[in-house]
Amino acid sequence: MPGPLDGIRIVDFSVALTGPLAAGMLVDQGADCIKVEQSPIGDLVRWLGTSVEDISSMFQIANRGKRSATIDLRQDEGRAIALDLVAGADVVVQNFRPGVAERLGIAYADVVTVAPDVVYADITGFGPTGPASARRVYDTAIQAASGFAASQTGITDDQPKLLKQLVADKVTAYTACQAITAALLARERGHGGQHLELSMLDACIAFLFVDAADHEVLLDGDHSGPQCVAANNTPLELADGFAAIAVPGDTEFHGVAAVFGIDTSDPDLATIRDRVRHPDKTRAIHKAVREASPTTTVAEAEVALEANGVPFGIVRDIHEVADDPQVVINELFEEHVHPTAGRVRQHRPPTRFHGTPTELRERSAPTLGQHTDEVVAETGRSDRLDELRSAGVIG
Repeated sequence: MPGPLDGIRIVDFSVALTGPLAAGMLVDQGADCIKVEQSPIGDLVRWLGTSVEDISSMFQIANRGKRSATIDLRQDEGRAIALDLVAGADVVVQNFRPGVAERLGIAYADVVTVAPDVVYADITGFGPTGPASARRVYDTAIQAASGFAASQTGITDDQPKLLKQLVADKVTAYTACQAITAALLARERGHGGQHLELSMLDACIAFLFVDAADHEVLLDGDHSGPQCVAANNTPLELADGFAAIAVPGDTEFHGVAAVFGIDTSDPDLATIRDRVRHPDKTRAIHKAVREASPTTTVAEAEVALEANGVPFGIVRDIHEVADDPQVVINELFEEHVHPTAGRVRQHRPPTRFHGTPTELRERSAPTLGQHTDEVVAETGRSDRLDELRSAGVIG
C-alpha cells in the first residue's frame, strides 16, 4: 500500500525548499505530484550544494518521487497546459512573490475556475501585503526577521548567529504540509477546497514563540532570566567527545552531579524550589560538573548517565549519524542507485503508518523535464509534443 494519501494529486509550481519540501512530504505519504519547472535551469535547488548533473542532495530529498515537466508558464499555451493539469488536482502549491502567480495566470482565482474543490497552498516570504511583501526572500532573511538569529545569543555572546541550516525553509514546509492535510480533511468532511495563505515569517515566529520568547508571552512575568529556558544549553565536554544533557528536575540535577562525583546533599539544593531560591549554589554545582566532566570518557559517561536517569545524547558528527546503533535499529536509512546521480542514501518517511503503510513509488528525484511528454500527453496533447517543443512551450 503506497500510503495514507494514495489517490491525492498535487501540482507543484514551487521552487527552492519551502514549497517543494511541503509537497515532497505529501509524496512520501502516498500522493502523486507533478513538479512544473522552467527550462533551461529548472528549480535552482537542483544545482546547490553537492550535485551530480542536475540532482543535488537537497533536491533529491525534497523532490523524490515527483514527476518533472518543463512548461513555460509565460506562454498562453503553457498556461493552458498548466490549468489542464490543475483541473485534475487536489492540491496546488506555489511560493512565488505576491503578484507573480497572478501574472502567470495560476493564482487561486485562476485555479479555482477549473478546480473549485482544490486546496491551494500560497506560500510567501513576508506575507501577501505590507512593506516587505514584495522583497525577494531566502531563508537567511527570515531567520533575521523572525528572531531566530537573535535567539542564538548566550550569556557571553551578544552577536546574532544564523543557524547553519535552512531552518526557516524547513519550518515553513512542515507548517504548510500540516495545513494542507488539515484542509484536505476539511474537504473530506464537506467543506470544499480552500485558499491557504502562509508566510515564512509567520510560520517561523509561531515556531520561535513556543519556547524562545518568554518575555513576550507572559507580559507581566519576571523577565530577569533569558527569553528561552534552553538559552544556556551547551554540550558537556568529555575526555574524547561531547554529550548534551538536560537537567530540569530533581532526578536529573542530582543524577548528573553523582555521575561526576559532585556532592549535592546540601538541603538548599534538594528540590527545584530550593534551587530557585538559592541560584548561586545551583550555579556552583553546574560549574563543578563542567569542570569535572573532561576526565570522563564518552563510554563511561553513557553508562553512568543512563544509570542515574539523566537524559543525554552523545554529540555525533553528521557522517556518524546513519551508523548510530539506534538509527540502524530504527531502519531509518535506505540506499538505492539514482539513474543519473549514482548511489543515494536517504531517510525513509519518518512516521510509520501501520494502517496505511508508506512505500515510495519512486525513490529517485526526477531529472529536469524527465516526465514532460508523459505529463503533457495526459492533457490530451500527445499528438502535439513536437510542435509544443519547437515553440518552446515545453522543454
